[in-house]
Amino acid sequence: MPTDAAPRCVAYDDTRTACVVGTAAGEIVFRERASSASALDAAAVEDHSKPSASPWTRQASARAADDTSAIVDIALSDAAHGRVIAAATASGEVSFWRASASGDSNGTPRVERVGLVRVEGGAKARCVAFAPSHDALTLAAACDDGVVRFYEPREKLTATAWESTLEFEGKKPGGDATALAWRRSSERTSAVNVPILAVGTTWTSEARHGVSVLAYDEKFRRWNVVTEMEDGLTTSARHLAWSATTTARGALNLVVASGSKCLVYEFTGVVMRGVEDAKQIGRLDHPCEVNSAEWNASGSVIATAAADGVVRLWSANLKDGTWREQTMGQTMQ
Repeated sequence: MPTDAAPRCVAYDDTRTACVVGTAAGEIVFRERASSASALDAAAVEDHSKPSASPWTRQASARAADDTSAIVDIALSDAAHGRVIAAATASGEVSFWRASASGDSNGTPRVERVGLVRVEGGAKARCVAFAPSHDALTLAAACDDGVVRFYEPREKLTATAWESTLEFEGKKPGGDATALAWRRSSERTSAVNVPILAVGTTWTSEARHGVSVLAYDEKFRRWNVVTEMEDGLTTSARHLAWSATTTARGALNLVVASGSKCLVYEFTGVVMRGVEDAKQIGRLDHPCEVNSAEWNASGSVIATAAADGVVRLWSANLKDGTWREQTMGQTMQ
């Protein structure tokens, strides 16, 4: 994938037939598989369980900022929302874009800007993520002043005129929100049928690091803290990911990449204002810093990508529940 500078971040949509990359030079590169072009117009893919195996042949790019500020994080909405892109830059701006398949006669996609906001109070967004497809088109931004800000387009059909709609800040101010992750709405159950968000926060002056689980109260339009975890966190959370499935006991599992390890947390009995139990159930030690971690579709395996270029696969032993490394991939050049 040719770009002006090294890629800094990447995001995929729910179909895994489109992705977007942000670079250190402020460039946005959108790519899609050739067979997925119709999905851009249909705005949905019925069967997400069988992603296309065709090559990434369609590509479009754009400049996120005139001053070539580095893109610190990037997000791509699910296909049902029409492939909207959000790019957070080091200058403190968040720009919004839309990928369209009607770029030219050959169907080459095109990326057009549909909005721009500057984070309030001079803060900067460290991590951005769109809500899952069954929710409204909403972007959550974890900011370096400890506030999670939510943005929505005033014009829903065209995804234009973006504005701040809501904010969340924990009880203890002065932190730095470093990561966030939405729980997939497709995995909602009768017991947990509300939007769930995990947020990583660091208080540098106190050398404290934590992860908060939030539930959205639609009646009062506010986020409630369900539980807060600090066990095992000695550095800031770099990446968070929810398991796509609920366990047989009705638990929600979350993996947190922090320094050279990943911590696996289990939350049981999650309700709007609390949990029955929250505990650490696994620790995945690496020889270097972990950049990201993701679950497989069944919630039984975690894949981690570390600074040494190795992708590792981890699973829990069925007898004692201990998480162990299963497979080591080849070092990427």
